[in-house]
Amino acid sequence: MNKRSIISTLLFVAAAALAVCFGILLWQDYTVHYQFGSAPFYLYVVERAIEFLLPSIVCLVVGGMIRKK
Repeated sequence: MNKRSIISTLLFVAAAALAVCFGILLWQDYTVHYQFGSAPFYLYVVERAIEFLLPSIVCLVVGGMIRKK
């Protein structure tokens, strides 16, 4: 394996890990924090999406660009 292949694979794994963290923490927000909060649930979703899904998409795009070269 060359260096580019390893880097792109690591970026894809990081993107998957971020997506899993999004799901886990969103579930935690729903079960623990949302019951006592006054904010609507979609704000929790938006916050977690910015925190985890946006970097995940960046990792996917960069990993795809590296692999394509």
